[in-house]
Amino acid sequence: MSVPKMPTLPDKGAMKTLYNFVETIASVAVVVMVCLVVLEVLLRSTIGFSFGFVDELVSYLVVLTTFFGVCITFRNNALFKVEMFYAKLSQASRRVLDIFHAGLSLGLCGILIYYAFFLISSSFRRGTFSQSKLETPLYIPQLIIPIGLIILVFFILDFARVRLFTAKSKNHITKVKE
Repeated sequence: MSVPKMPTLPDKGAMKTLYNFVETIASVAVVVMVCLVVLEVLLRSTIGFSFGFVDELVSYLVVLTTFFGVCITFRNNALFKVEMFYAKLSQASRRVLDIFHAGLSLGLCGILIYYAFFLISSSFRRGTFSQSKLETPLYIPQLIIPIGLIILVFFILDFARVRLFTAKSKNHITKVKE
């Protein structure tokens, strides 16, 4: 039985640099989250001390990891799709489905970016702050959302350029024996 396998995207240029940056930031965020939570738990259980802001910082880092993580997942072609259905399609049908998926994804990202900026401007105008010791202006962590989505748009456009609209993309799906 053969299974379609997507080759990795070219590992050079601005997109590779952007990918490395996003991957590094997301990785550091995960490590910082773990360290903060472990430190908070140890301090609470041993000496009864709490920083009082760790949950807020960890929440912001979860959002960052989520939006940057989806960029990494998309770039590595690791998002969920129904392989059983996709494998049965002809190469031309796969190409049409990939174009449709890229277009739909770009449209959805555009809508989400628009509303994210609406949320950010609303928080900025109202002067909304977090209710913790940090009193973070909420528009600052909310910026993570459109930044992650804009990076995802770049990756989707790169996917479309490399896999769908270049001469090499005619053979972008290869058959691999199990």
